[in-house]
Amino acid sequence: MGFVSAQEVSDFKFNSDFKDVGDGVFIKYGPTGQAEQSMAVVPFSKSGGEDYFKNDTKYGYSVNKSKNQTYNFVDEPLKEQGTCEIIKVDNKYFIVESWEKIGAKSSFEDTFNNVMEFNKLNNVKPSVVSSVVK
Repeated sequence: MGFVSAQEVSDFKFNSDFKDVGDGVFIKYGPTGQAEQSMAVVPFSKSGGEDYFKNDTKYGYSVNKSKNQTYNFVDEPLKEQGTCEIIKVDNKYFIVESWEKIGAKSSFEDTFNNVMEFNKLNNVKPSVVSSVVK
């Protein structure tokens, strides 16, 4: 999944454990200095945003609806797994995602909690885009 420039995304607040590394990506580092988890917010558009919510077995990407209007995804080629959602701010839709390496101890729990904490910090709730939710 590609990212867009942070200039295209509103100013959102992230948990203080996450450090801004540029281009709209925030990383949480572990005690050894290794990246443990990441977060990003990207604009949702029908021309590319829907791909986050569609299975692509040829590529090795799978996504399943989870709880609270969130989705769990696994990206085999990138060896990442995580949680994503769609939010609506100022009549614009955004994808919020948190991910970690496949096999991480949390098994989606931490990435889900990151997304919920993001929602609380920014006073937003997941939205439903009818073309995504089948």
